[in-house]
Amino acid sequence: MAIMAERYLGVKLGRRQWIGIGLTAGGLILLGLSLPAVHGAHSKFSVPGMIAFEAGLILAGTLLIMGPRIGAPAHHHGVMLGAAAGILFGVSDVALKAMTGLVGAHGIIGLVSPWMLVTLGASFVSFYASAKGLQDGDAVPVIAVTSTAANVTGIVGGIIVFGDPFPAHPLGIVIQCTAFILVLVAAWLTPAPSRAVGRLISGGGLIAAAAPA
Repeated sequence: MAIMAERYLGVKLGRRQWIGIGLTAGGLILLGLSLPAVHGAHSKFSVPGMIAFEAGLILAGTLLIMGPRIGAPAHHHGVMLGAAAGILFGVSDVALKAMTGLVGAHGIIGLVSPWMLVTLGASFVSFYASAKGLQDGDAVPVIAVTSTAANVTGIVGGIIVFGDPFPAHPLGIVIQCTAFILVLVAAWLTPAPSRAVGRLISGGGLIAAAAPA
């Protein structure tokens, strides 16, 4: 999407953004390669673990949505909304997987579950957070952060909530830890630095327009 945006939509990405996108791709590829194969649906879960995991992510998503209201830099709010959307997409995915286990065990009655409300609520909020993030921030960084947050949330949820196995070999564990570090560094690099945003605002005349006559 970054390549298409630059080639066909005229979006200009700096070296910092390309490095961030490359690290994101590399980290997610390493995560995919290092995860052991899981046989079966693997949708059994611990209710206390599920509640703690989902509640923690909902809190994190809420804080990211609030952003500038709690002191975060306003010029990064678009990317923060993208991260919140990705986290809440992950919340919805984890709850949906839990429901597949309930349906498998109890039939259609498994849909009558609190996790249905979590799935619908998180999907609704994440959709609007994503749309607002794309309005407030640069499209490519917002999309990159959203997709990364959703993927990482789903992978971590599989490990913590559903007991997906870790790599058995120490090398696999090292690769997986390295992959998570790459993704975190990429999330820090991808948004434009504040000084670049300041130059953009100044060049657009917004600061002058806001100054008193």
